[in-house]
Amino acid sequence: MLKTKQLSDLEGAAEDLKNKAMILQTGIDLQALLRLLVDKGIISREEIREYRNEVSGSPKWGAAVSFIEQTKAEIEHYEANPRELLAELLRRKSSGG
Repeated sequence: MLKTKQLSDLEGAAEDLKNKAMILQTGIDLQALLRLLVDKGIISREEIREYRNEVSGSPKWGAAVSFIEQTKAEIEHYEANPRELLAELLRRKSSGG
């Protein structure tokens, strides 16, 4: 499943995979914990939604959430507008970026 770019940097690919595995395991653990809390009637799904929205907008997490949303929008924009993508790539290459 390695991409060609990853074959030239196996150490980097292994580190990336380790990070992705950790994120996945954290998500699985969190989902199990939330299900346990809901199943035991300690908290409702609606309360979880409310807290999720509150935390997502907090100063600690808001910037990261915003970055991800903006980056996703940029990717979608360039996927829909390949000419603009090429123009941006050329602009960055010519400016040394």
